[in-house]
Amino acid sequence: MEENTTEAPIITTKRSLNSRIFYGCIILLLAIALGSIHYVYVSQLFENDRNFSHLSDLEREMSLRTEMGFYYSYYKTIVQEKPYIAGIYKLFYDKLVEYPKEVNAFNRFNIHPEVLIGSVYRYFEQWLTTNHKECHMVDRGEGRTPVKSCVGVGVPVIFYLEAIWGLAGVTVAALFLHATVLSTSILGGALAVLQYFANHAECTRVQWAPNERENFALPFLLLQGWLQTLQLRARRTAFHLQLPILLLNSISLLFWQFTPFIFLTQTAIFFVMEQLKIIDAKFLFVFIHNHFCSLHSAAILLQGNDMLKSSLHTCYFFVITVYCLIGSYTRIKVENRVNFYTESFLVVLRLCITILAAFYLRNVFGDTNELQDAHVWDILYSKFTDYKSFHTLIYTCSEVFDFLPVSSIVNMSKTLLVPFVVIVFFNVINFWMDDAYNRCEKEVMNIVSKKEKDDEDSGIENTEAVRDDKKKSIENVDVFVLYMRSLKIEPALFYNLCQMVVYGVMAALVMRLKLLFSTQMCIVSSLVMTSRFHIVPKCISKYINVLWVYAIVIVPILMQLAENVKQEMSHVGEFSDFPQEELLEWISKESAVGAFAGSMPVLATVLLTTRRPVVAHPHYEHDDARQRAYAVYKVYGKFSSQHYYQEMTRLKATHLILEPKYCYGKSGKGCSFEYIWDVEVPALKSNPKLCHVLLTEPVEHFYPVFKNEHYTVFRIYDVGVQYMPRTFST
Repeated sequence: MEENTTEAPIITTKRSLNSRIFYGCIILLLAIALGSIHYVYVSQLFENDRNFSHLSDLEREMSLRTEMGFYYSYYKTIVQEKPYIAGIYKLFYDKLVEYPKEVNAFNRFNIHPEVLIGSVYRYFEQWLTTNHKECHMVDRGEGRTPVKSCVGVGVPVIFYLEAIWGLAGVTVAALFLHATVLSTSILGGALAVLQYFANHAECTRVQWAPNERENFALPFLLLQGWLQTLQLRARRTAFHLQLPILLLNSISLLFWQFTPFIFLTQTAIFFVMEQLKIIDAKFLFVFIHNHFCSLHSAAILLQGNDMLKSSLHTCYFFVITVYCLIGSYTRIKVENRVNFYTESFLVVLRLCITILAAFYLRNVFGDTNELQDAHVWDILYSKFTDYKSFHTLIYTCSEVFDFLPVSSIVNMSKTLLVPFVVIVFFNVINFWMDDAYNRCEKEVMNIVSKKEKDDEDSGIENTEAVRDDKKKSIENVDVFVLYMRSLKIEPALFYNLCQMVVYGVMAALVMRLKLLFSTQMCIVSSLVMTSRFHIVPKCISKYINVLWVYAIVIVPILMQLAENVKQEMSHVGEFSDFPQEELLEWISKESAVGAFAGSMPVLATVLLTTRRPVVAHPHYEHDDARQRAYAVYKVYGKFSSQHYYQEMTRLKATHLILEPKYCYGKSGKGCSFEYIWDVEVPALKSNPKLCHVLLTEPVEHFYPVFKNEHYTVFRIYDVGVQYMPRTFST
């Protein structure tokens, strides 16, 4: 008997362990399968859009416009420079991107994804080019010479893109894992992925802009959110999860310059949770310590990036750290209404103090490091007022920096994503309130039962006086305080709902961030598959089979999914830009040595394809980069040619690329360069546009050396300076 009793728990434990391992393997296999589907899907969409496999190397590089070409140029440097250390050296001392100034690209541009992918390619280069590369000739039509096109992962650009498609697959796998943990249901994870595909255009743009920074960082942010949710769901600090979270935090900070803002919101949510006693102080300490380590490791790998060191996230993090060391022991135990109101006031006070202290530290650090990031606040200010300037209009005239359009909400409503989230939001809150009410009622009944038991034990008869005494004792119980103490809010649900709300505010202000909002909505929508949070009210679910309701509501999602996938797959295009190809070939073969000025998109392409130095670039976050772009774009304003020549001389530019579309382009939103410069410098409003003067009249210092239908290149030099050949008498 003793042997049997001792073996039974062991057998049960082994079975439960085996079942958990089996369940985990099923979830992992499903995540990999769903990620693989997305990997194939986005790569096919990209191929359909550009016919990428039939383009030449030059055309492929030209198709990566603006920031995409700018970032890819660093990958190209790593791949092409021999030896490898020479490529790394060129990134530390980049003389091409802001000529003649040397720039530490590691410090400024979040190029670690390109360095990592390029390094992997270099390691396997010989094997890849031997076994995974095929070339063929492509006929481009009458009047155009055939071009050589190579396919396979042995081609550097295709290897680069394959890494991006792989990360897109990780995004969906992480989404499934996160939703499965949050909803405690595989069906919930499947619904989240279904919603992601049904709202694909709202959730990602990786298929159109592959190497934007968010496409590298989002998979790791989702994995980090999954592990945070797993830890919150366990209601304890799982120390074995801290190292993976630390690594994911560091990678996210390295890969995307916007990540500090996301971690700022995460830190604020965890601090609010601690203040509301949803998590304990120990949980907050572990969270802060993890972010402390990841922040410092990222700062080291970014070569002491000033924007990161002086970010609002760093300052708020520092303030919360001080609070954890000092202020966390000043909490009041709530036992009556006076305690409750006092603690509520202190919670609000602590929140206000930490926010104000963070902004104060941000100003101090910004002044110390001489950072000028006022343009961020200027952009937000311009969205709600009539304030306009060159820099704010450059941002707000771009569609991706506009407000979230109503069409996005309509599209997400058609797939029932918005209705699901709204229902989940109210059902979860209602569940918490009902649960608190039941707990409170049970506590009151326990108090009554205890009173009756005490009376029985004391031998007192249940007279009217005793009943009055019981009634008074119940009335003395503060039901409100008892109810608030009975309110048990689940940390994982609270965190994910709050994160969704914060992402929603961010997306409403900047449409580019809607990918965070819509993806988080997909995760939250998984809760409709949790039995505790029915999609229909409990009063109705008593009388109908909830499974039938799920089956009915899935139908419109599948219909919209099929329609959206068909629409995306039906888009077929082919990249072609012969005027720009002529320009780039002329620069490579015919132009003199020197630095180029022009619009940011064309300069990124010139930098990538010709490896010529440029004086401005599309990475607009740094103040010096903004001032350089400001000076170059004056050609589309109404300044004098002499003033512009002085600006180009200061920047050491020897060539100017002028685009008539920017000179004569019109915009219904008031975003033409003529309008922007009239707003910026109204005193010059009556002057002719400098670009028009350059295109129609001979102008001193600016001499046209190349022209086609889309581009005109001017050689910039002082005609008074002449170089005479040395003569020798014989």
